[in-house]
Amino acid sequence: MLNGHEQDHGLTLQRFYEIAIEARQAEVDAALARFPASARIRNPIAIGLRAMKAVASGDAPGGLALLKRAVAHSEGHVREYLLELLVPLLLNTNQIADAEEALALVEDTVPELIPAFAASRAWLAARQGDDSTSVLWATEALMTGRAVDQPYIIGRVVQRTAMAAFYREDFAEAQDRALEAARSYERLESHRNAAVCYSILCVIAQDWVGDPDVARYHARRMTMSAHLAGDLSLENWGVLAQLDIAAEGGDTRRAASLRGRLAANKLNEQYYLERFTYGIVEVLAHGWEGRFDLARIGLMSLRNKDDLSLSERALCDVLLSIVALSNGNAELARRLARRTLSQTSERSGKEPLFDSRRRRIARILGAAVCIILRDTVRGRRALTRSIDPEQRFAPLIDASGMDEERAPALMRGYAKFLNRACAIANTARPSHGLTGAELEVLRALPAGMTLGTLAASLGKSRKTVERQVGNIYAKLHVGNRAQAIQRARELGIP
Repeated sequence: MLNGHEQDHGLTLQRFYEIAIEARQAEVDAALARFPASARIRNPIAIGLRAMKAVASGDAPGGLALLKRAVAHSEGHVREYLLELLVPLLLNTNQIADAEEALALVEDTVPELIPAFAASRAWLAARQGDDSTSVLWATEALMTGRAVDQPYIIGRVVQRTAMAAFYREDFAEAQDRALEAARSYERLESHRNAAVCYSILCVIAQDWVGDPDVARYHARRMTMSAHLAGDLSLENWGVLAQLDIAAEGGDTRRAASLRGRLAANKLNEQYYLERFTYGIVEVLAHGWEGRFDLARIGLMSLRNKDDLSLSERALCDVLLSIVALSNGNAELARRLARRTLSQTSERSGKEPLFDSRRRRIARILGAAVCIILRDTVRGRRALTRSIDPEQRFAPLIDASGMDEERAPALMRGYAKFLNRACAIANTARPSHGLTGAELEVLRALPAGMTLGTLAASLGKSRKTVERQVGNIYAKLHVGNRAQAIQRARELGIP
């Protein structure tokens, strides 16, 4: 084992640390070339370099395995530096218990690393739901970190306190810290770390602020920084973030261009979030083109995965509901929409921002399907103020779909998907002999208005409406309004 005071093959620990956190392939390869071939599989520093190279190339599990091995075969200052590389990777990959165990091994014998470990403890405490402890560790990390004459340490401290604030749901502080860290890394030309900071900013802008233009800017900065760092996996994340924003906004041309770019750079199959986001975009694109058979196949493939969150399952279910709507299967559409509303009821405790966004999207779409199927009361009640604080969506949804032009950017791509399904359903669904005017009256019956009020709302005379209602009853073989509404639902009449 190596102790922390040695230099190994002319590579100081500080220089090893800088090369490792940058993980530029050329620099890592040059550093590894200092070691004999046999030492590259035994020396903890060489193993640490190989680990960070693997992480930068998209093999996070392989990199983590190598780092754990390097830690196990080191001691003193060497182990402190290796632990400082290991802990954030464990936290980023949701290995919370392992991160806690790794932090317990830290002896704080390297003064310049103490603020970084304090920031990691703040991050860990936030992930464990202990916000007060997280704030204390973050305060200590920032105070001691800014006193260290090590720009990389300062950047990592600020970046990790941003992550801690993010998981405490203090998104304003997380935004400020992430922006500070991104600018600091850019001055250092530490492009990979800058890209990670921009990924935080992108999520906050898209999911918390709700500003697609700002989110798109950060996603582009993330993509560019990752490209400069030569990190294809992180670059794909940036392109995928841009694609997600374009799809939600219904920007078909840009979405097609970004899909082509991702097709040329294979996504990392180890990260289900990449697969799920890309899968949903593919489903939306099929729907925009009216290919709901392909949309259904894609959704069933996504829905059957074991690692989905409840909000992701809800989003799959409500999109399947819309597919059923396009096929004229009103009963299946209604059942799936109601299940979606049950899955997206008020949350308990914290949830990731992207889950909050998907839960909101799924609930709005579930409410829209209910309204389209004339289960209007259920649909309106689902649009609570926690889901729609400004009550913007209720006026945008009626029996024909959702007003795409007036819909917020969060929903335009989904509104396009819904409206295409409604258009196909309306051309394929039988009217059972009802005229267009009679269908118009039938759609208005669930509102519960008197015939006089109904006539006024439609700009018709009461006598005309009475005659049309009589025709509806006769053609549907019913005797009253309630029976007509129920019969129309059973027949799937638009």
